Amino acid sequence: MKPNGHERYGQVRDWMTRNPATVADDCRIDAALARMRSAEIRHLLVFDGDRLVGILSNRDLGRLALGQGRAPLVSDPVRRIMTENPVTAAPEMPVTQAARLLLESKIGALPVRDDDNIVGIFTLSDALEALLSMVEGAGG
Repeated sequence: MKPNGHERYGQVRDWMTRNPATVADDCRIDAALARMRSAEIRHLLVFDGDRLVGILSNRDLGRLALGQGRAPLVSDPVRRIMTENPVTAAPEMPVTQAARLLLESKIGALPVRDDDNIVGIFTLSDALEALLSMVEGAGG
């Protein structure tokens, strides 16, 4: 449930998706794609054990067709096409700052890190929803 009132557009923690979808870095690309399709999501956080090592997005899946050298195969592990060392946000980061980070980094999602723990994911859709609530709230 999204926050109400003045806090509606406050911090990343207010808008992020908790318990984001994840895969192991050795997960096959086709299995990750199937998971994304069935869950109707555009991003998977990629872990090596309990450590975040990457993020897999629709854009990364485009590398299947555009690979340099030997193009990745759907049977390859996601580590082959994921974006390594993704930009992250803190739960207390203001939504406006997170939205700016998404825009300037030209990315669609920020894993949300609280110390060493990944606690959520903040996407462009989350940012848009929060910022629209700001604008709509200012008019009422």
